[in-house]
Amino acid sequence: MEIRTIRYFLTVVDTGSLSAASRALHVAQPSLSRQIRQLETSLGCELFVRHRGRLHISPAGARLLPVARDLVTRHDQAVAMMRALAEGREPRLTVACTVTTINDVLAPLAAVSRHAVLNLMEVPTAAIADTVSSGQADLGFSSHPGATDLEVGLVVRFPVFAQVPAEHPWAGRPTVPLTELVREPLIVPTLAYSARRVFDDHLSRMSGPLGRQSVQEMDLPRAAQALAARGQGVAIVSDEPQFGLHPMVITGPAPGERVDLPLFALWSATHYAAELIGQCVAEVRDFCVRTFPDALPA
Repeated sequence: MEIRTIRYFLTVVDTGSLSAASRALHVAQPSLSRQIRQLETSLGCELFVRHRGRLHISPAGARLLPVARDLVTRHDQAVAMMRALAEGREPRLTVACTVTTINDVLAPLAAVSRHAVLNLMEVPTAAIADTVSSGQADLGFSSHPGATDLEVGLVVRFPVFAQVPAEHPWAGRPTVPLTELVREPLIVPTLAYSARRVFDDHLSRMSGPLGRQSVQEMDLPRAAQALAARGQGVAIVSDEPQFGLHPMVITGPAPGERVDLPLFALWSATHYAAELIGQCVAEVRDFCVRTFPDALPA
């Protein structure tokens, strides 16, 4: 089973017919048909069936489809990596993560990385694992990996901050207890943000989730920080301080506990560049510990 033939199979699926695929591939249709039949013979099953004059993928072909896409993706990645090494260039890793992780961690790291050129892909938290599993990214960083067959490793824990303006009575304090914080007007991002969900999880163990009467919800953490800078409440975010705000690590409700946002790395155990990925994960951990004094390594 050759990669070239697998590409032929995928092109037929994507174009919907042998004639369209032959034009897209610049291969004569009889030759393409022969290659598909040879692939079916080698696999021992039909990949396509004809119904009312049209070509349709068979149940066996549908089972092969995600595997075929993964094979082609990994082949192309391996070729690109080997060519980069042969030409004396650093190989490129595509990394899936949220925009906050890009802006605060990976973009600054990419400028000084020793091990790889990082191609950063903005992906919502809920889609990061699937993006890595499908081969669209080599590595993912997520605060909530969920149930996945990927390798998952805790990299670092970031605090969720309570941020106040310089004139606030709490300005200058390094920490604030959750029990004290909830008596203040709060400005929080929506539940689409992991920092908010982590904050609510800790709060629910004490008094239940946030009530609307004491909270302003903002679509973006930066907007929550802007309102806090105007003195309208305490911003609850994991982002670095903006607008002159003072950050405090939130503690409690258990003694010695922090409200932390974990950062996990996700990758395939069989990835051809697993060693390079391991170096990249270690570099991310070291960078976070050096750059963010309140971050706790795994």
